[in-house]
Amino acid sequence: MAYVTGNYVGLTPQFYTQHAIISVHSESTPGADMYSGRKFKIMFNDNPTSTYLIYVLGEKPLTLQKVGMNNLIASEPYSGIIRIAKLPSPEHETLLDNQHDVWATGGELVASSDGSSATYSIKWKVVGNPQRTLLTYAYPHHINSFAGDIQKTGMHLESSTKGMMTAVLGDVWTLNENHLSNVTWLPLNPIPEASTRNEIMRTIELDIHSNYAAETQKGDNYFSGKGLQKFAMLALILNKPKETFLHNPELAKISLEKIKAAFTPYLENKQEDPYKYDVVYKGIVAKDGLPRIMGGTGNPDAEFGHTYYNDHHYHQGYLVVTAAIIHHLDPKWRAPELVRWTETLIRDVNCPVEDDPYFAPFRNWDWFAGHSWAGGIKNNGALDGRDQESVPESVNFYWGTKLWGLATKNSAMIHLAALQLAITKRTTYEYFWLLDNNRNRPAEMIKNKLVGIFFEQKTDYTTYFGRYLEFIHGIQQLPMTPALADDIRIPAFVEEEWNQRLSAVAPQIESPWAGVLWLNYALINPSDAYPRLRTTEVDDGQTRSYSLYLTATRPDFRRRPLSRVHSKNPKNETAVGGYKPAIRGVRHISFKDAVTFGS
Repeated sequence: MAYVTGNYVGLTPQFYTQHAIISVHSESTPGADMYSGRKFKIMFNDNPTSTYLIYVLGEKPLTLQKVGMNNLIASEPYSGIIRIAKLPSPEHETLLDNQHDVWATGGELVASSDGSSATYSIKWKVVGNPQRTLLTYAYPHHINSFAGDIQKTGMHLESSTKGMMTAVLGDVWTLNENHLSNVTWLPLNPIPEASTRNEIMRTIELDIHSNYAAETQKGDNYFSGKGLQKFAMLALILNKPKETFLHNPELAKISLEKIKAAFTPYLENKQEDPYKYDVVYKGIVAKDGLPRIMGGTGNPDAEFGHTYYNDHHYHQGYLVVTAAIIHHLDPKWRAPELVRWTETLIRDVNCPVEDDPYFAPFRNWDWFAGHSWAGGIKNNGALDGRDQESVPESVNFYWGTKLWGLATKNSAMIHLAALQLAITKRTTYEYFWLLDNNRNRPAEMIKNKLVGIFFEQKTDYTTYFGRYLEFIHGIQQLPMTPALADDIRIPAFVEEEWNQRLSAVAPQIESPWAGVLWLNYALINPSDAYPRLRTTEVDDGQTRSYSLYLTATRPDFRRRPLSRVHSKNPKNETAVGGYKPAIRGVRHISFKDAVTFGS
């Protein structure tokens, strides 16, 4: 907004600043350090000097008394509108004067989509002088997606965390997203390279026969949700053999039955930390964070603060993706319960209805900012505003919502999620992930390639759980899904980030973060990433088999040739994939898929 607008009713206005006031200009000066009128120009002693304009729109003018170096206090109670604007440069004072008596009290959002592109409009609720047009600051992502009747002015102002803003004139903002992603359930190329399929199937079998309960009943809905989704992804690729060329009907059946069984406690809300409905803020919250008197642990940080509305789209995204896959593969399985349960979790995060009696509209999504916020209620205040750490986990929620729309044939939900994903991709590269040509960040910050934790008032190149490089970058790479691999994480960024920040440290990492980094590397160099992913530790939200599968579906994947192949199998037993092992002295070995190893 170009102005801060306040409506006073019988109150005495007081204006305080941290900087010393060095001058005040007004229509009259009735006494020492007294200023009267309907417009005031105030200058501070900061560097460079800031200038602010105060406009008085009530029936009476205002008289202000300067008290000390930092206070301006009105001489009597006042009723009416007061507006304050920062003056970026002297030549823009006339523009601010001309538009000072029209302002917005809210806005109405209207969106439409044809499946490949979408348009959304903010119809501002404008009051004040009907002869004037609303003056508002737009962020860079607005400027780059505006369509329709918007007049850009030459007035600019630096935002706190989103780069340079541009003042625009218009009572209706119309914005376009012309490239909606066509990624749905599987990678755009769902077929892994032929020579990898036997190994992938063997690795899938190991993952399918692992202990699901240990991975999905952790007492924490976030980490348990990660486990559920990773096993659901295996069930998906096994039960779509025509698309993936991964044929094993028995294993496919087992994978689906096991994920249903693991998911059942959540569907019945019988997991260790069940969900409760909060009648105050109207939302779904984890029980553990509640006060003891309400059955919780009394720890507000339990479940990463989920009880206080932190990270709802992160936690529930994993559950929504899992539910969507199950419903997609078996639409009849507990359908009424599953639909009601899943859509309740979606409504809690992303309710599109303004007057829903049970849930707040768009709790985590911000249409003006163009992305989600993870921060909820801050018990000790939030001096830096709301924040978001993990972009991909927000993507995971909207991708899951899109999948749920596909599974239930809900076109409105599909279009909404697709639009939100497109806007997220746009703002991610404007504000969160920094290509070398980013124009919204200082050059020294761009070298980091990420902002880290993104607040409304600052950015912090760190995480909430540590400052290691693999933490800061890894949290921006998980969960690796088709939505992330084939849409959000563009190759140019992955390559810049790898070359400038990760290539020197990734080979030394021995923790499960290694699996995250190498799977991300597979997006630009799958042939080198594949052998790493065969043995490296993987994240608890990642299976080795899906990592190999996704890597082998990359369009430029090629098996690396071996410099020399020798047999360490004295019995000449059948080797990996059903092929005979190499024998010392043989110069070339051509497998039946025409791939040649050795020389």
